[in-house]
Amino acid sequence: MGAEGEITPENSEQIDFGQTFDLGGTENTLNLDFTWRFSKSGLWSVRGQYFRVNASKEATLEREIEWEDVTYQAGASVKAGYGLSLYRVFFGRAISTGPRHELGGGLGIHGLNTSAFIEGEAFIGDASAGFRRESVSVFLPLPNIGVWYLWAPTTKWSFSATIDWFGIKVGDYSGGLWNLSPGVNFQAFKNIGFSVNYHYLNYYANVTQEKWNGSFDMTFQGPSFGVTANF
Repeated sequence: MGAEGEITPENSEQIDFGQTFDLGGTENTLNLDFTWRFSKSGLWSVRGQYFRVNASKEATLEREIEWEDVTYQAGASVKAGYGLSLYRVFFGRAISTGPRHELGGGLGIHGLNTSAFIEGEAFIGDASAGFRRESVSVFLPLPNIGVWYLWAPTTKWSFSATIDWFGIKVGDYSGGLWNLSPGVNFQAFKNIGFSVNYHYLNYYANVTQEKWNGSFDMTFQGPSFGVTANF
């Protein structure tokens, strides 16, 4: 899954991690997803999702970077990386159903645990501070509204799409997200199938907390391949 993002701690410059440290390439990720239709009618459901991605790389800086209270000079060899863990719970209801389709909508919440770091020889003013690892992290809960659509032209093949969106300001942070996921599923056996999905996740936030006062704007996108189980 490809990623790109800009992170700006307080009193620091905006840093594009994907471009500055060449972290915009493909990374393997873990994605777990389940749906439980808990009503007898099958109209009501709850969906849970867990997704994570981490990337890090060593790079030679082409320009000076200010991060928190230290400076990493141009020409220095540093290591940098980011991490994201996403937790999603979504309660939904089917709005329109038929033999081959289903349209639904609902409310949910995304829990986004984001972190980033830079490590290497750092300077405070003109004096070397030696090897320093500077990192930031924040957990951001973002409620969302969403819709989904499912179309099954045959008993073996089905096509789906989900869209989540929200923007909010709560306490020490404000932020928003877009989460889009079209996909196709092939029901190879009675209870087992295979799926291909494309994921696009963009989220942004401004945070004013003691451990981190700053902002970030992150985008993750790419395909996923999975095995589905129906019970």
